[in-house]
This record gives sequence, C-alpha cells and structure tokens, in this order.
Amino acid sequence: MLLIVKIFSLLLILALSSFIGVLISNKYNMRVKEIEDIMAALDLLETRVKYTYDTIADSFDFISENMKTRAYRVFMITASHLLDNKNMSAGDIFRSVVDEESIFLDLNKEDIEILKGLGTSLGQMDLEGQLKNIILVKQLLKSRLEDALEVKNKNFKLSRNMGVFVGLIIMIILI
Repeated sequence: MLLIVKIFSLLLILALSSFIGVLISNKYNMRVKEIEDIMAALDLLETRVKYTYDTIADSFDFISENMKTRAYRVFMITASHLLDNKNMSAGDIFRSVVDEESIFLDLNKEDIEILKGLGTSLGQMDLEGQLKNIILVKQLLKSRLEDALEVKNKNFKLSRNMGVFVGLIIMIILI
C-alpha cells in the first residue's frame, strides 16, 4: 500500500511539473497569436477609418467582435468607455484600458507600449494622421511579431521539455 502511494505521488509530481512546462511554453505561443490578432484588428480599423465614417466606439465594438484572442477585451472595453465617458479623449481612454488589461494579455512591456502608441492619434488628428499612426503601429508590431516568433522557436520546446526534466529530477531525488 505504501509503495502504491509513493508511486502515485511521484507520478503526480511528474505530471504537475510537465503541466507547468506546457503552461510556460504556451505563453510564447499565445504572444505570437495575440500580436497577429492585434495586427488583423488594426487592418480592420484602418479599413473602417478609410471607408466608413463610423465613430471610434462603433469601429472598436465591431473589431472586438471579430477578434480571436483575449486582446478583444481592450477594444470592447474602450468602446464601452467611449460611449459612457465624454470628458476624456479616445486616446486617453484607450491607453488607460490597455494599462488595465495588460495583465490579461500575453504581451511583454514593449508590445504593450507599442499598442498604447495607437492611442496618440485616436480622435485627435485628421483622417490621414490617424491612418499614418495605424500604419506605424502595424509596422512596429510586425517587428515585434518577428521577435516573438524567434523567441517562440527558441524557447517553446525547451520550456515544455524542462517541465518533464525537472519532474524526473524530483522523482529521482525522492526515490
């Protein structure tokens, strides 16, 4: 009976450490997906700014409905704040929402700062100025995407395998 409990405990340790390794490795994967999703959202925003004369709140609401990752929350919450709060500019609201929601995103600080850069022209510049800012943010995110892919390729398998390796080491020590 004691042997069965010990084997079960060791297998549980291995499973938990492997799970932690998978969680860490998925963070790299999610960063790439979120950057790609935000870039697609910016493409959609650029199109809506060019061809429709919707408000920023309507455009952000539409964009949030078409996003696939948790980054949709930034656009959805910004849209609702824009409808509720008429005293702050759209850019200020967007930047504050990005700050608040950054803990839920798998982006690093540099990615967050670039995303906040989108707020510099929202509702404050003419149409061309807003379009130029959207294009600039997309180009900056494209370079961050390349960096994220490089980091993912380097660390994805390593993190996953380290979880298993650490679990095996703990098992050996406890035997």
